[in-house]
Amino acid sequence: MYCEIVYQVTGERWGIFPRDTGEFQARMSIPDSINNSDSHDTIIKKSVKIEIMSCSFTPDEKSKRHREALAGLVDKLVKAGWEQIPEGGPEWYNIRFHK
Repeated sequence: MYCEIVYQVTGERWGIFPRDTGEFQARMSIPDSINNSDSHDTIIKKSVKIEIMSCSFTPDEKSKRHREALAGLVDKLVKAGWEQIPEGGPEWYNIRFHK
């Protein structure tokens, strides 16, 4: 069984500086098959909500809040018995695990 951490936009906040709200999600992944990223039954665990400038589109590795949200999710997965594997995905937060 494998999972990978992805980022999902969950809403938006309007104002002078519009922001997207989102969360990191650990999703089940099945090697060599199509994984429906919109299916909620593939979500194992979620991070706390984070905000991103709407023009950025992706979490910032330099943001302390983004790193802490990711670290919190990684900690939840490890405590649930998931083991991190060395290979990761294309984004800095695409950490993969197996159980």
